[in-house]
Amino acid sequence: MLQRLGLDRLTHSVYRQLITGRHRGVDELADHLGVFADEVHLALERLRKLDLLRPSGDPLGELVDPRLALKALLLRQMSGIEDRLREFEADRTAVMTLIDRYTESRPGGWAPGFECVVGRAAVTDRLCELSRVAETEWLAFLPDGAPSVSWLEPLQELQCKVLDRGVANRAVTTDSIRGDTRLALRAVWEGEPGSGVRTVPSLPVHLLLVDRSLALLPTDPHDPWHRVVQITAPGAVEALNSLFERVWEAAVPLGSSGPGLDEHGLSSREKELLRLLARGLNDEAIRRRLGVSLRTVRRIVADLCARLGAASRFEAGYQAAKRGWI
Repeated sequence: MLQRLGLDRLTHSVYRQLITGRHRGVDELADHLGVFADEVHLALERLRKLDLLRPSGDPLGELVDPRLALKALLLRQMSGIEDRLREFEADRTAVMTLIDRYTESRPGGWAPGFECVVGRAAVTDRLCELSRVAETEWLAFLPDGAPSVSWLEPLQELQCKVLDRGVANRAVTTDSIRGDTRLALRAVWEGEPGSGVRTVPSLPVHLLLVDRSLALLPTDPHDPWHRVVQITAPGAVEALNSLFERVWEAAVPLGSSGPGLDEHGLSSREKELLRLLARGLNDEAIRRRLGVSLRTVRRIVADLCARLGAASRFEAGYQAAKRGWI
């Protein structure tokens, strides 16, 4: 049952018997469990290595308070999981880099309906071209919110050009935009007739959909407009349109007061951050999803850990799920 924590079946059985305190010696414990005394000695040694038992004058040793020892053992396991998640993310990045290089080295490597556009200048040119040819609809997911005004401004200019030609325009960005005042992004959107903007706590990807027949999807979340895939395959475009509509329906109009606190006193941003923690995302991935700075992410994580009495971010996600907060 507790093998992932280092307790095999026999060691778990020995530990459970030690907790009851009914046995006075190794031989008595071995008879009760139906095993040899040498096997019990090995199990006791494993318990000492796990800091669940400490040597003493008693042949069985002295039991460390399970309320402290087991929690410490669990937290060590959680820390190991976090390390493995970081290693997995590094491996995933390396694998995707190799795949990208292989694809770029093979002319015609993309399937029909998929085209790779590489380089900021090329991507910018493609966006301008699409703003000129869009006829009916321009839909966008805009993660990163206020911290990424460097690319929000140009995209906003394109949206205005599209609107001037009578093309319907809808965008979903993160709640973080509600607190932005540096470039008055909200005022521009709110004052633009025909421009619908809604916000959600977090967004997974950047996305542009044109006339429900073409999509632009970045391949690298760390540098979203350095390399994009232009998709015209009908099945893929339809799926992305459906994703946009589902998110749009759940989003809150930018002109409204925004979502309040839930029954647990959590804001929508805090609740979403807890969900992302429970999924094992690192701070940088959470920052991109929420559209806030790393400093803000770490401040919110620290506050939530304190409120939950959690010793780590992983435990915070676990405690939040256990309490029904997410």
